[in-house]
Amino acid sequence: MKLKGKHVIFSFIFLVAGFLLALGYKIASEEPKIIRMNDEELQEELEYQAQLNNIDQENKELRAELESLRSDIRDFEENLGGQEKQLASYIEERNKLELITGDVPVEGPGISVTLSDAEYIPNEENVNDYIVHDLHVHLVINELLASGANAIAINGQRILGDSYIACTGPVITVDGKQHPAPFVIQAIGDPEVLQASMNLQNGVLDKLVSDHVEVNIKTSDHIQMDAVFSSEGW
Repeated sequence: MKLKGKHVIFSFIFLVAGFLLALGYKIASEEPKIIRMNDEELQEELEYQAQLNNIDQENKELRAELESLRSDIRDFEENLGGQEKQLASYIEERNKLELITGDVPVEGPGISVTLSDAEYIPNEENVNDYIVHDLHVHLVINELLASGANAIAINGQRILGDSYIACTGPVITVDGKQHPAPFVIQAIGDPEVLQASMNLQNGVLDKLVSDHVEVNIKTSDHIQMDAVFSSEGW
């Protein structure tokens, strides 16, 4: 019985091996199949390929044009940004000049410094030593300007960069217009800074007091000044 079993197994192995050999020979003996196209189909395929190539070339050209446009836009935006900064600088400079020339009205917080002649004058003293002079007005204006005042007026008259202040007897003349005492000098700017500059030790206030000038300083949340032409009735 054992011998017959081996014969069955060997027979099965030889059968499978023979089948595989026969299958391999058949596959090896077959010629490879080639897809053949007629002339019309070949021409159609070539046309499709040419169209694809053209589309690919057009896409490359469009991408290059798009990148060029993006570059132009970036350059334009950078140029525009520079122009906006330059314009803002021009506007800021113009506003500063208008404040200096008094061409526009101005308003804001600031301080008022009132200079008055001394109320008591001893009989033996010189009267001129107890009244306000143009020197005192100049001291106050220069101190306020040095402390950042944006605009200054005396008794409502705007002070310009080239304003002329001089004594004319008991009054002072500002650009040809006379003002009697007391002289109210208004300055628009940071009230705390302006007031502190006036109260510096051995500063303007001490000088005025030593010259017998009565001084009153007060801050204000709102000071309004007309333009030069408006204040002069032009």
